[in-house]
Amino acid sequence: MQHPQEIADVPNNVLLAEDDPKDRLETRLHLELMGFIVYDTPTSVEAKEIFSQRDFSLVLIHFSINPLQSLELCRWIRAESNVPIIMMTKRGELVDEQMVMAAGADDYVSKPIDSNILSSRIVQQIRRGRGQRSPRANILVWGTMKMDLSNHEFSVADKELHLTNTEFQFLQLLMENPQRIFTRNQILEAIGVMKGVGSNQLVDTHASRLRKKIREHGGPEVINVIRSVGFRLVDSPHGELDLLESKVI
Repeated sequence: MQHPQEIADVPNNVLLAEDDPKDRLETRLHLELMGFIVYDTPTSVEAKEIFSQRDFSLVLIHFSINPLQSLELCRWIRAESNVPIIMMTKRGELVDEQMVMAAGADDYVSKPIDSNILSSRIVQQIRRGRGQRSPRANILVWGTMKMDLSNHEFSVADKELHLTNTEFQFLQLLMENPQRIFTRNQILEAIGVMKGVGSNQLVDTHASRLRKKIREHGGPEVINVIRSVGFRLVDSPHGELDLLESKVI
């Protein structure tokens, strides 16, 4: 089992929001065995209070009595922070993958949760949250879009636009390699999500959300889907290569 000490410079606080006493205890014990300091709560109100009081390296959320409360808490945390969020879901609940990702979660696991899978997802998300991929530049520019890798900021026409960690990593991959087509598996590996059932749909969901966010803020149609192959930055409508290349500043 990999411990948080092996992931440099990461605060080892984890917020666990879970209203099922048995599941909360089991998950808490698992996290503590991994070496984390766990702050657990059965309510979204208390979760917000706890989150506001300290820094966290990860948040795990599940409310079985009111699943939609999980989404509301996820949206609130995402509006406040870029901390990695893993949602826990159960068959038969109202929430599904699309709703979880739309709320701003970076990943999700289904109950009953396999402890090895949970450990792997946790380590992946914390690593990704710290930007483990070594960037080739501090700032990437593509047309009116600007990505500051050092400060984890993204803007369109000088207006800052909030992206989740996963969306940021996805777009960073494309902006660093504007002429390259990436398969879904390559994108999953880059953003730290395990391959498995539904993982390809997860990539499509992130691509769709990125296109919508950027378009709504006056940006271009940024991601092109290459049928049966993968994704890349769209071609410039006027063939201006300088807008296609990621510039180093």
